[in-house]
Parts: sequence; structure tokens; C-alpha cells
Amino acid sequence: LKKNLKDTFCCSKIKIQKEDRNKGIGSKVMSRITDYADTQNLKIYLTPSKDFGATSISRLNKFYKNFDFVKNTDKSQTKDTMVRLPK
Repeated sequence: LKKNLKDTFCCSKIKIQKEDRNKGIGSKVMSRITDYADTQNLKIYLTPSKDFGATSISRLNKFYKNFDFVKNTDKSQTKDTMVRLPK
């Protein structure tokens, strides 16, 4: 995570090795990230990408939606395609 703006974090890369996928590791990592962001009242921005070994953008979108990410319609802060508001 990179602190991007005063009230945001930009999630630029999360990579789970192929042999470690489907074991809940990514979900644990994302839960820790979202929990931290919530305690700090931070938005999280990201753009799902196959650049790091994922096989499907739609699968990544579904994964992130499980953590309350939505389509980023306000591109004034970042061009990232998804955002999660603090809870």
C-alpha cells in the first residue's frame, strides 16, 4: 500500500503465488488491509489487473466486491477503477 493522498491508500500490488492461491490468503490480506483502512478512516483505491498472475479481471472484480469495493466513478483523485469507502 502506498499512502497516496491525505485520506486514501492506493493498493498497487497484491500478489499471491500460484501455488498458494485458493487457500484464503488473499482474503486474509484484504481483510487486514480493509480493517486498517477503516480504523484510519481511509478510502482504498485499486485497479484489478492480470499483470501479476491473475487469470480473470471479472473474478478479481467479484473478489474485491466481497470487500465492499465499488466502481470508481469519480476520477478526480485517481484513475483507479475501484474504490472502497471507510466503514
